[in-house]
Amino acid sequence: MKRAIVLLLALILVAGLGAPYVDADFMRPRIERALERGLARKVEVGKVYFNLFTGPGFAVEDVTIYEDPRAGIEPFAYVGLLEARVRLTGLLAHRLEFSSLRLDEASINLVKTGEGPWNFQFLLSSAPAAEGAMPAIRMRGGRVNFKFGDTKSVFYFSDADFDVTPEENGSVELRFSGAPSRTDRAAQNFGHFFVRGQWDRKGGRQALDMRVELERSPVEEVARLLDQRAFNVHGVVAFQARLAGPPSELGVEGEIQLSEVRRADLLSGRGVALSAPVKGTLDLRGERLELSLAGAADSPVALKFRSWDFLSRPQWDAEASLEKLPLASLLTAARQMGAALPEKLRAEGTASGAVRYSEAEGVSGRVEIRNAALALTDAPGAGRLLAESASLAISSGAVSLESTPVQIGENESAGIEGGFSPSAGLDLRIATRGLSAADLGSFGLPSIPLLEQTPQGSWRGFVRYRWMPGSAGEWSGEYELQNARITVPGLADPLRIQSALVVLNGPRLAVSRLRARAGDIAFTGEYRWDPGAIRPHKFKLDIPAAAAEEIERLLAPALIRERGFLARTLRLGSAPLPEWLESRRADGAISIEDLAVAGTHVSIRNARLLWDGAQARLARLAGQIGGARLNGEVTIDLSGRAPRYRFAGKLEGLAYKGGEMDLEGSLEAGGAGADLLRSAQGEGHFKATSIAFSPGTEFRKVSGCLQLLGGLRWKISDLEVVQGSETLSGSGAAQPDGSVVLELSDRGRQIRYTSGPAPATSQ
Repeated sequence: MKRAIVLLLALILVAGLGAPYVDADFMRPRIERALERGLARKVEVGKVYFNLFTGPGFAVEDVTIYEDPRAGIEPFAYVGLLEARVRLTGLLAHRLEFSSLRLDEASINLVKTGEGPWNFQFLLSSAPAAEGAMPAIRMRGGRVNFKFGDTKSVFYFSDADFDVTPEENGSVELRFSGAPSRTDRAAQNFGHFFVRGQWDRKGGRQALDMRVELERSPVEEVARLLDQRAFNVHGVVAFQARLAGPPSELGVEGEIQLSEVRRADLLSGRGVALSAPVKGTLDLRGERLELSLAGAADSPVALKFRSWDFLSRPQWDAEASLEKLPLASLLTAARQMGAALPEKLRAEGTASGAVRYSEAEGVSGRVEIRNAALALTDAPGAGRLLAESASLAISSGAVSLESTPVQIGENESAGIEGGFSPSAGLDLRIATRGLSAADLGSFGLPSIPLLEQTPQGSWRGFVRYRWMPGSAGEWSGEYELQNARITVPGLADPLRIQSALVVLNGPRLAVSRLRARAGDIAFTGEYRWDPGAIRPHKFKLDIPAAAAEEIERLLAPALIRERGFLARTLRLGSAPLPEWLESRRADGAISIEDLAVAGTHVSIRNARLLWDGAQARLARLAGQIGGARLNGEVTIDLSGRAPRYRFAGKLEGLAYKGGEMDLEGSLEAGGAGADLLRSAQGEGHFKATSIAFSPGTEFRKVSGCLQLLGGLRWKISDLEVVQGSETLSGSGAAQPDGSVVLELSDRGRQIRYTSGPAPATSQ
């Protein structure tokens, strides 16, 4: 008996192994007719073999399953290898029927007809409910394409498995899994989509009861299924739901889970996490999906999603409704999405409204903010920005802030308005009737030119800040600055601005109607900054009165650079130039109505100052000393420890001993204070008329060359004196007691004239 069983098993094994090699082409017509009865479609098959291991049945190559004429002319499926298992009950009735079909290397076309139904609905509804008509169908590792009429969609499922199992009660059990993909994208990283449930076709009515699941998949891949534009978002999404009802009105109820959602270029951070119930409807016939996401009953956020023509020409939109959403939560979500917000920015208040996204219009909507309070605790001098209400309008992805009054601190206020869009950047306008310069840090914006340099003072007017992607932001506007103190490199005391009108135009700045004071010197004028100019600093100063000693004190940081004790002792040379002095380039005009210099009053009109690093030049110097007219040029060398001056010019109409004198020449000196006078040296020539040199001695004309030897020491050469009808020549010199001695001669006659303490004598 055992030998018989073993022999039988061996025969079965041999038959099973040999069956695939046994040509069964004589069965092709009957197999085609059996498949056509079960699938209600024309079928063509290729090579046929017997199959005992998965049968009894057949293995059929190159199978073409044609389409229902109502759904088009392209075949329903192409199958590389079909394994058909014979239904034994059919053999007893002398009829070839198949209980199951397994499709390998298959490609199936799911077609939506112009009238609405899908071709698979024809397949499921055309087969009788009685057992023995439609076989169970299983596909492994195939591809499912979508068509709309004669147009093939870019969407398909790869690595697709599905089972269609008719049941005795007339319903059909369905199972499906596959990876959603697009033909217009090469690299795809999408999780699998699973469907399982039943198709009920009793009573001529069709109804589905399905469980749908999307395994964890990248957010950007899911988004690109519906919208090919780049999504700058990373994260993971998972979805599960139940679908129940007729195909044209399936109820959807389930849950969506989002995790690690953040901006794509953000490599770290937790990201946004969300788990919310989902409800909605799905119309397979009309290709329309509507979902709503909501948390608890008191949740401040509700989301809605719609998609239509999602397999043919995918379109979608989404809407978020906010109801008293805390601003603090909004800031947290923005940071997790990579928004560049100051770390210490704190916010209070609520946001309500609706924001919608659609492919045609982008982001649009309106949000109302109530009882807002913002604080930048790390900004110097920053207070809290308070706004009772603010309105944000969103259109085509651009956000605009309507004019909103804000309170800063207890007593100051401003109005702000502006907008932001990813393409145009930020455009913000701030207007005020009076705001402390120190409170500008409350806005969290880059510093406003000129205002950034003053720790105190106030301003009124408006400023506008514009920033575009890929560029630095810039300010423009017009405001009046009052009671400000500004530290200027090179000045010993801060500049105190009583009032000034400031006009900004990007990197350029213009100050007019300037009323200010530095130390004891008050002045008016104007100033311009143009970084593109050879000399960016341009100015015009009008000074009513000043003392030379005060000017020297104020400019001491630029004029004098003291070295350390060791450097002075070892005479190691000059201290290096500070950066601000080395880079200074200025072009200005200076007028001083009354300049007091060692008891003498000088008036200077529109002297042009050209300052290039360690070299400065007062060109076109014009003025008056008493009744005398002064013209010339002063150069200043600041490269050493102390400044060195050189004057070249002339003095005309100088009153001297009852007459007038004209001088022309050059003068050099270095140092400061008394050192400046002691080091003075120079040379030149002079002419004078009607000089009462001493009592009883009058010169009608005098000319000569003058040489300054330092301090008050000087001498005269090539002296020529016209006295009456005589012309005398000789030389002269200043004496230690302050007197002036002239040594003259006329045809061998020597004459000495002395002006000062000693009486004049003749020999």
